[in-house]
Amino acid sequence: MEKVLYSIIRLYRKIRSKFWSRILKMQCERHGLHVGVSTFCRVSGGAKLYIDDHFHSNGLDILGIGEVRIGRYFHSGSNCKIMLGSHDYDHGEAIPYGNLNTHKTVIIDDFVWLGTDVTISGDVHIGQGAVVAVGSVVVKDVPPMAESISSSTNTTTRSLAVV
Repeated sequence: MEKVLYSIIRLYRKIRSKFWSRILKMQCERHGLHVGVSTFCRVSGGAKLYIDDHFHSNGLDILGIGEVRIGRYFHSGSNCKIMLGSHDYDHGEAIPYGNLNTHKTVIIDDFVWLGTDVTISGDVHIGQGAVVAVGSVVVKDVPPMAESISSSTNTTTRSLAVV
């Protein structure tokens, strides 16, 4: 009986993953092969998403106006956010901002791993093989083969050893 129950659960998860993966593909401008999503991923109407082969996410929200390019072998934990352009605070004709919007571009290279609860904001480039730690807020570029860890007081980026 236990084996039957586990089989049913595995089948349910597989069907759910196929469903959410299909929904994400419909929101993309372009997608590669082997796109896997375990739960709902939201892409706002002003965002253009381009994903390459072997994409996997446990929950990703892409909000704002701009473009996101994600390379091959990408993986994200749950509750990750990519915040693109929004209101233009610098050139607004009203307080606190005007009617103009800014457009931002986020580029994520191949073999990148985002931990759970990561937020990426603004024009950011995350280099190949980078790992962004759980709960990090990324507001500037992360070099290739680096680990990015941020807290409310500072951000540390260190190179990962290649074995």
